[in-house]
Amino acid sequence: MSTGAPTASEATLPSTRPQARPTGTHAHVSHASAPLSFFHPTRAEGKSSSSSSQFPDDGEHDIQWRSRASRKRLFVPKDVSVQRDHRAGSAPPASSGDAEKTGETGGTNAWLATLRVHNPSQHNLNIRHKRMHLRVAGDISFWVALIFVLGSIAWVINGFLLFLPLLPATNTGPQEYEAAAWAFVGGSLFEIGAYLALVEALNTGHEAMFGTEVERLLEGEKAGEGKFIWMGVRSRRDLGYLACAIQMFAASIFWVSTLTGLPGVIPGFFTSTATPAIVDVFFWTPQVIGGSGFIIASALLMLEEQKAWWKLNLTSVGWQVGLWNLIGAAGFTLCAAFGYGSVAHTWMDYQSVLCTFWGSWAFLIGSLLQLAETLVREE
Repeated sequence: MSTGAPTASEATLPSTRPQARPTGTHAHVSHASAPLSFFHPTRAEGKSSSSSSQFPDDGEHDIQWRSRASRKRLFVPKDVSVQRDHRAGSAPPASSGDAEKTGETGGTNAWLATLRVHNPSQHNLNIRHKRMHLRVAGDISFWVALIFVLGSIAWVINGFLLFLPLLPATNTGPQEYEAAAWAFVGGSLFEIGAYLALVEALNTGHEAMFGTEVERLLEGEKAGEGKFIWMGVRSRRDLGYLACAIQMFAASIFWVSTLTGLPGVIPGFFTSTATPAIVDVFFWTPQVIGGSGFIIASALLMLEEQKAWWKLNLTSVGWQVGLWNLIGAAGFTLCAAFGYGSVAHTWMDYQSVLCTFWGSWAFLIGSLLQLAETLVREE
């Protein structure tokens, strides 16, 4: 897979010299917010007015920016002239004019940026909306979603192999070896998907408008070069990055249980003669830690799509992805919690397997929604 390296304008600020009369869309950011004050803003709204032949002069249009949409590249990049206060998260003054960096409006700066913003009136710009636009080569968002779908399918197969033999009307015998193999496949795919999601967050570029890059710009420092990176660290105040980092940690811990669950790794595991302490420490505990991490990551991804921490965003596809992943993570965590007593109590063994079954289906639903989200984009 090619790196799909974004241009400098996608990853960080492009040529960021102050402009007295910018071309393209002149955007005035009137409101930027985050669900919790600790985090960088996850959404912004503003107004744009046309200033070139590409943007016919038909008045003002709403400008909408969301951090998840930027990370998933749901909207095409657009050249805008952004005017903000010196504080990246604060609202701009009521009238900003065409102030240069030295500013004639009391601390307001203007700079050019290429941002993935959404304009509901973009039919005037000949941009087609909601077209099934598949970009496989180098599209990391597509591969993240596809790998999670494949991993979820592997977990669904694992759930069937474990749950069907427990049903009264089923004559199928235990298939622990096959189930363990599919669990390892699912855990490995989740590990790969979580890593690519972290890479996606590292290269998102939405910090160009509201993050540390703007702070450096206002202080006269040079903007970053925007090179595609495979490893790195972003600000912990970036809600999307924080969720992906926790998800990566959780997937890595959870993967340990899929490895120790393979035949021969823990002697006597499939015959219930293994030392209980070894099984608890090396099989069930990584599932509890990993599943709990998935719960936290999913909750943060839901929070990223909300206007306030208490205000659910039921109509958002990204929010629904987080919800179904949270349900799946709860199922996997409960599977391990019941698993501690599965040898001594039959009912706990049944509940452990059942939680794996419905949890894997919840992950599959969330992954399919995420795949659909990457296919429906601006073209």
